[in-house]
Amino acid sequence: MSPMETVWEKMEEVWDVVVGTKSSVDVLVPKSEALLNTSQRQERAISTIQSDLTEKANRIIQNLDQVEQTLKTMPREVTSVVRERINPVTLLHRSTTNTHHHVQDDTPAEDPPGDLVDQSFLTEHNNSDMMLTTTERPPTRSPLGPSGVVFPSVQRKPVTINNTFVINQPHEQYLKQGYSCLGLKDKGMIESGTYYLKIRGTTYWFLKVFCDMESGGWTVIQRRDDFGEPRETFNREWDDYKHGFGNPEAEFWLGNENIYMLTNTDDYMLRVELEDFDGNRRYAEYSTFKLHSEKDNYKLEIGGYSGNAGDSLNDPWYGSNLSPFSTVNRDNDRSSLNCASMLKGGWWWRSCGRGLNGIYLTDPNDLTARQGIVWFRWRGWDYTLKKSVLMIRPKNKDRKLS
Repeated sequence: MSPMETVWEKMEEVWDVVVGTKSSVDVLVPKSEALLNTSQRQERAISTIQSDLTEKANRIIQNLDQVEQTLKTMPREVTSVVRERINPVTLLHRSTTNTHHHVQDDTPAEDPPGDLVDQSFLTEHNNSDMMLTTTERPPTRSPLGPSGVVFPSVQRKPVTINNTFVINQPHEQYLKQGYSCLGLKDKGMIESGTYYLKIRGTTYWFLKVFCDMESGGWTVIQRRDDFGEPRETFNREWDDYKHGFGNPEAEFWLGNENIYMLTNTDDYMLRVELEDFDGNRRYAEYSTFKLHSEKDNYKLEIGGYSGNAGDSLNDPWYGSNLSPFSTVNRDNDRSSLNCASMLKGGWWWRSCGRGLNGIYLTDPNDLTARQGIVWFRWRGWDYTLKKSVLMIRPKNKDRKLS
């Protein structure tokens, strides 16, 4: 083959490569232009959306300004009506402060009945899906609900919380502010009822609580009693127990997060008041009460027992001290069973012992009494009580009152 032919073949190969490259470029250029056009259209669309959102935000701000101006010019009559909506509730019809009893203090505690929620019980009663002396209703949010427990009070602006207006200039009785019911009592608030406690570290946030002033300025965090139908359901999930539920004037749970916010900056004590269906009353008081944060599953820390009900909370096997809180959907107990599910209520379960947040039963000796309101160091493992109240207050006399 001559040199010229070789060169010619090489040139043809180069030309084929050039032609192929040009074809590829011709194909890619339109695609790049299409992508560029698409990107530009998207940018224009985003710009339009941004302008639209800005315009709507400005309208909202203008509307808020108009609302503020309207509120500032509210007539005195409306303000008076608003203030009347937060008057304190009437006194409790039945006192929870009488610690006298008709049963001897040295009543011996019964021995634990073996496995407290043994398999035979679960099998026999089919997890208690049977006819009870009271009907447990599906969990429903009570009128107050979690959002009615902690709420903001904006200066000079009434805020509607569950149809209740709260303003920064409330009824004269609430002009004295405090961080605890005991602090309010020391400032002259001597009537039991619903009050609004300040949350330490905040400016406008308050906590709606029931203060038992007659017994010494205690903040009620739980109450069980026969208030008739429909009954408050305590077999609830974690979030309900976290935020609280029920009516502070009837059966309710203040809420683990609310209890933690009230107590995490001061030393507190706990008082438990109990009543059976024969009218006998007992109490247990703990000089140390601490509730840890949700990070630690609201672990309970108590100590320094005194009283005549027996130290159920600090029982080494079935007590609650140093135990995390458990609910039907968050099992933190040490048992292989789900104690909250078996015993029908959230509690600081260690093993499946007994608690005060079970089913409310009107027959103290019901076959499912162990799933009721039980303080086993007083009336035994299978007697459900008529009434229980958990209350807390600052421990030290040099406590922070304001």
